Amino acid sequence: MKRHYACDIVVVGAGPAGLSAAQAAAEKNLDVVVVDANSHPGGQYYMQPLGAGSVFARSAQVMRGKTRIRGATAAGVKMLLATEVWGAVPGFVLHARDADDAVCIESKVVIAATGAHDRVQAFPGWTLPGVMTPGAAQRLAKTSSVPPGRRTVLAGSGPFLLPVAGAILKAGGTLVEVVEAQSSLLSTLPLLAAHPNKWLETMRLLFPVLAARTRLRFGEVVVAASGEKRVREVELAPLDAEGQPDFARRRVVPDIDSLLVGFGFQPQIELTAVLGCRHHFDEEAGGWCCTVEKDCGATDTSGVFAAGEVCGVNGAVPAALSGRIAGLAAAGHILDEETAFERRTLARSLQRARRFARGLNRRFMPPAGLIGRLPDETVICRCEDVTAGEIRETITEGMDTIHGVKLWTRAGMGPCQARTCGWSLARLVAEETGNSMEAIGFSRPRMPLRPVPLNVVRDSLQQVEE
Repeated sequence: MKRHYACDIVVVGAGPAGLSAAQAAAEKNLDVVVVDANSHPGGQYYMQPLGAGSVFARSAQVMRGKTRIRGATAAGVKMLLATEVWGAVPGFVLHARDADDAVCIESKVVIAATGAHDRVQAFPGWTLPGVMTPGAAQRLAKTSSVPPGRRTVLAGSGPFLLPVAGAILKAGGTLVEVVEAQSSLLSTLPLLAAHPNKWLETMRLLFPVLAARTRLRFGEVVVAASGEKRVREVELAPLDAEGQPDFARRRVVPDIDSLLVGFGFQPQIELTAVLGCRHHFDEEAGGWCCTVEKDCGATDTSGVFAAGEVCGVNGAVPAALSGRIAGLAAAGHILDEETAFERRTLARSLQRARRFARGLNRRFMPPAGLIGRLPDETVICRCEDVTAGEIRETITEGMDTIHGVKLWTRAGMGPCQARTCGWSLARLVAEETGNSMEAIGFSRPRMPLRPVPLNVVRDSLQQVEE
């Protein structure tokens, strides 16, 4: 079965940025379609529970999401949910799938609001069942009211650990420890002092963890996990003054069945990359980001706009503001209508909103020296089963970029297209070669961007020919 849609603007992503962009464009009486892989709109931030009886159903965040979703649908936005985009070509034609059906979307303009995904660090044992990313665990808890395990250790770095901890506790899980790589939270106090509007939100995030008397540990990182059929214990080591793990002082946390490790987020740039948009490296914004004009969200590919975390990880409020800017600009691109005044006002608000997020990102940068201490037998690319030792051997033979290592070892060529291994792979190449992250580049995506049955590819291409 094949489905075909034609519209003025297609928005990929139904999070804060995508919903805001779609509503802004639809309010200009344009035909707008939003595509999202999830069964409910809202993205990670406005995540909607699957059932009305969920313990999260009446939370403030969920209710704000419902308001955003109603605003977009009232403006006439058409939602294609549980629909995953696996390809895009100039013109524009987007190829997607719904269950096993081919979906083809033709549009005059594309707005990429694809968001971000967890930035994860490889370590011995990270392929064990029960080892997950914080984002995946939060989605499981908030959509299904199911904790990731009976006894969970949550580790990594960044403020996102707090809402994940709160979601697990609310879903009935037990948090053995929350482990933050930074040595303390004192460095955030001046930033919070400068933004009083964030005080209440911070206390709301901290309260569930403190009320549960969860043990908080600082200045430590996960160095290994072990278990037979699933994760059963985790090894943690303190970081020394150079940011290196001190293995002589490592400790073991036993009797767990769930381990969550993440170091913030990185922009999800597959769509903008395959459409030929320019990207730049910004460590504080999560890594490689789509480059846009700040007052309109336009990329250097005509007809392609981008908004939200794909342009740099800054949080939900900046994402929604940048989404409205991109939506207005995209509408103006089609209608030849001037929207500069409203966009300039929004751009000033966006700049202020990003100031706090950038400050947080700066204070919770992932430790830089972890990847170089990995044993050679540690798997880096899980899809293609490529180890750290194989990558190091390739580097000694002269491959000093992501592209070269990818060609030589197939690291990053699997179904996840380096979404899982990309950061660890890039860090390892950078540390072993001495080159900067910007110099070594990123793993260029290729279609299909997601695993897709061949019959769906065939049906999609037939639609284009017809």
